[in-house]
Amino acid sequence: MLKLYHYWSSVCSQKARMCLAEKKLQWQSHHVDLFNFENYQPWYTALNPKAVVPTLDHDGRVLIESNVILEYLEDNFPDTPLRPDDLYARSQMRLWVYNSEELAHWNVNTCSHNLRHAKRLAQKGTSIDEMLKAADMCPNPMIGKRLRHRLEQGVSVEEEETAYANLDYMLDQMEKQLGAGPWLAGRTFTLADIAMAPMVNRIEVLARPEMIGAARRPRVADWWQRIQARPGFIEAFSFANPDTNDPVKR
Repeated sequence: MLKLYHYWSSVCSQKARMCLAEKKLQWQSHHVDLFNFENYQPWYTALNPKAVVPTLDHDGRVLIESNVILEYLEDNFPDTPLRPDDLYARSQMRLWVYNSEELAHWNVNTCSHNLRHAKRLAQKGTSIDEMLKAADMCPNPMIGKRLRHRLEQGVSVEEEETAYANLDYMLDQMEKQLGAGPWLAGRTFTLADIAMAPMVNRIEVLARPEMIGAARRPRVADWWQRIQARPGFIEAFSFANPDTNDPVKR
């Protein structure tokens, strides 16, 4: 039995859901409400001491970190292969899985705060003091201190500009990479495309969607259209906000 602990619009949760969907695997959903800080609760941090999503439980064996989960699913369920046989192509796949974290994840998170996350926290009606207490309860200091900083100071214009510049750099590399083939690892759809899909999805709903538009990056735009047409993408992104029933992409 596969159990996935995830949040509906978490980019890292979307990676895991898309991999499960592409492999046509059955799994049990456990939704963890990040904006009620369920991921800081002892029952969850006993599973995931980093206090983040997703977490995968496979017959009692617990895995954390979305990129690790992708490789684990590929190793354990190889009937629908998402890793190329060619070793060079495989290295390119792993580079873009890595880029999804190093270049994309924390920058889209920064750009998401003022536009999305702060508003969602406000909609919960929780007082600042209660949220600060939750931040202090988080066992992962990198996450807890970041939340405290953002609650007290928000994300500055300078921080956002730096994050968007980093994303511009990443998308330039992506545009160049797609010149070698239709997918990020070359000829075949792989874990690299799964890892990057949620990041581009998020960029599209942030303040600068033109970054992935055809006028600026035609290869990225074409890749993105083909990604969205995949049944695995449609299934993985069908989850809605349980509070409002808003679809993932909003």
